[in-house]
Amino acid sequence: MNEIYILLPMVQFVISILLVSVVLLSAPRDRLNRLFAAFLVALGTWGFTIFLMRDAFPDDVRAYAVEKFVLAAIPFTSIFFYHFTYAFTGLKRNRSVLISFYGLGIAAAVLSLLGLTASGMDTKFYGFAPAITPFFGLVLLAAYPPVALAIYDIRKALRDAGSRRRTQLQLLRIGAIISLLGATSDFIPSLGLEIYPMGVLGNIGFGVITTWALTRYRLMELRMVARKGLAYTAISTITLGIYGIAVGILWFVLPNLSTAAALLAAISTIFITGLFIQPLLQKVQTTVDRLFFRERFDMLNALAQLNSDLRDITDFNAVVSKLGENVRKILRTDWVGVALPDSMEQTFEVYYDTRGRTGRLTIELEGLFARRLWTANSPLFRADMATDPYLQAASELERSAIRELKAEMIVPLKAGGELTGFLYVGPKLVGADYSAAELDFVSAAADQSAMAINNARAYAIEAQRREELERLDNLKSILLQTVSHELKSPITAIKLSTELLDHVLTGNASEEQRDRLIKTLQNGIQRLERLTSESLDYAAMQSAHLELNREPVRLRSVVEQAVALLQPSITAREQIVELDIDDSLHPLMIDEPRIERVIANLVSNAHKYSPKGGLIRIEVLREGEDQVIRVIDQGPGINGDEVEAVFSPYYRGKLADKSPVQGSGLGLSIARYLTELHDGTLTVSTEATNGSIFVLKLPSSSFELIDSEDYGKRSSVTSADSESLWPQIVSPTSGAALTR
Repeated sequence: MNEIYILLPMVQFVISILLVSVVLLSAPRDRLNRLFAAFLVALGTWGFTIFLMRDAFPDDVRAYAVEKFVLAAIPFTSIFFYHFTYAFTGLKRNRSVLISFYGLGIAAAVLSLLGLTASGMDTKFYGFAPAITPFFGLVLLAAYPPVALAIYDIRKALRDAGSRRRTQLQLLRIGAIISLLGATSDFIPSLGLEIYPMGVLGNIGFGVITTWALTRYRLMELRMVARKGLAYTAISTITLGIYGIAVGILWFVLPNLSTAAALLAAISTIFITGLFIQPLLQKVQTTVDRLFFRERFDMLNALAQLNSDLRDITDFNAVVSKLGENVRKILRTDWVGVALPDSMEQTFEVYYDTRGRTGRLTIELEGLFARRLWTANSPLFRADMATDPYLQAASELERSAIRELKAEMIVPLKAGGELTGFLYVGPKLVGADYSAAELDFVSAAADQSAMAINNARAYAIEAQRREELERLDNLKSILLQTVSHELKSPITAIKLSTELLDHVLTGNASEEQRDRLIKTLQNGIQRLERLTSESLDYAAMQSAHLELNREPVRLRSVVEQAVALLQPSITAREQIVELDIDDSLHPLMIDEPRIERVIANLVSNAHKYSPKGGLIRIEVLREGEDQVIRVIDQGPGINGDEVEAVFSPYYRGKLADKSPVQGSGLGLSIARYLTELHDGTLTVSTEATNGSIFVLKLPSSSFELIDSEDYGKRSSVTSADSESLWPQIVSPTSGAALTR
């Protein structure tokens, strides 16, 4: 007979016993483990009795005696497996079903031991097979229904299972099906069909797969068994080696040693070895532990380093980057990303992604996905995204955003009972699945970082608040200085003028002297009005959000109206305005009065600082999709370190005290504010020789470009009106003239 055919059942027996030790050593007090160990014992008994039956060939009498025990053991393998599945799935079912199965198993075992389920042994082409009787049906009834019901229970439990438990249940189901197919192939030859029995192979697969399913996520306990066993094996080998060497040396040196002396020498060797065995065992165990826990040791070191790094970091972006770098390094994953609430705290936004991804996600902070993360006590896996009922109920936008992340695992970041954000990681570079140690690490790193992110965010908010207070305090100081400076001159002028006017009215003063005093009073009052008006305007803009009333307007008309407002002042100083406007520019949807004020402030600034008879050039052109207005003057220019400061409120430059030009220092600040409301930019540069260039850029992305014909119907500015808006500027030589 084939030796492999005979020895296969012994392999089943040995594997079953080894698996029993693994299961019990991993968690000996666990009820599920004890039930599963009972199943493995029954499986091992089945294998051992089949080995004895096959080994009895060609003695059919001995084989028949053993076969009775085989048939008695088979039902309990199925019943113990069902009992384990019943407890493992936690499904509610009347325990009478379980009791009935045990009753059937006991009845089948008794009938089998009495020889009523098989009358003898038949010889087949491969060996013996039982000659079954009608009572053999009781064996089948006790063996098949429990396994079938266990498979059904597993199928039901799969509906609500998480990713880990789902894997366990699927492995249990596969093992049970393999065992059923193998057992069926064992009984078919008894029906007269010539088929090789595969029951033993099925049972081996059944035991290995189901044991792996049970212990898959308890690898730490299995490692404990392995490392303890390896340490004791190593110390036993060392001890036996020392003893063998000592006996060999003694025999070589004293070959004629008496029995008593040899016994004394052996006892002495054992005693000396015993003195050193405990410290030696500790040394060996430490070495083995280092090998087994090297990965966890590295992770603990990484956690300690991360904690140390985060403790001293107050920069928000640095905290997020440090978290991503550490997780990617330890998990050896392809990529890592971190998503946190956006500035409005309405949706999540990608703050860090090693793939370079950025931007807002369509995942709401109050959505189902965020709630699922808040309730999760462990990472969510890709399988959870597809099967979790809670996530399936999320909106299509949220599900689409989750799919686009292409994350293998998502880890919630929670601190203080609130969801701070989430960490998402890609596939591993080495290995397929994340180990239990890696999951523990990423969860601990997430907890540490969530608190650090909260602290960094609070620090950033506090720093911003402090900067704002410092800015306001500085603004207050500047305001007091500016107001006191600006008020002093007109008040002094008004005071002196009123005193002189009183003297003039009581004396003999010319009409020209009276007019000059009245003009001085008017100028002082106008300066006070201008300062008050601009200060109130600036305060209003800072305290409230201005809404824009957009209308379709061409920039030509806005520029012409702004220049027209300053016509008297420009004419008085004999200055020339040169316009260079691209007439092909489309009308834009803008708030005309506010953009007109911006341009008027820029032209006024150029007018005040340009010399008498100077040139003010205004260009309106296209740059890409944007429309740009450039105001070029011939003034003293601006120092390089003042190109940003000039847009600060109440700032009048380093030459202000030496300049005859008067102003509040708010015009450019107001102009930039109104420009930014239109999503535009306002900058300044200085010519190499003299003068300044102010550049107002209005991006087309923030405006609605409209058809010129449609504009003609909607715009209130006609060509005739446009012509009337052109200022007549008097030059010293040509009279009324305008350079276009």
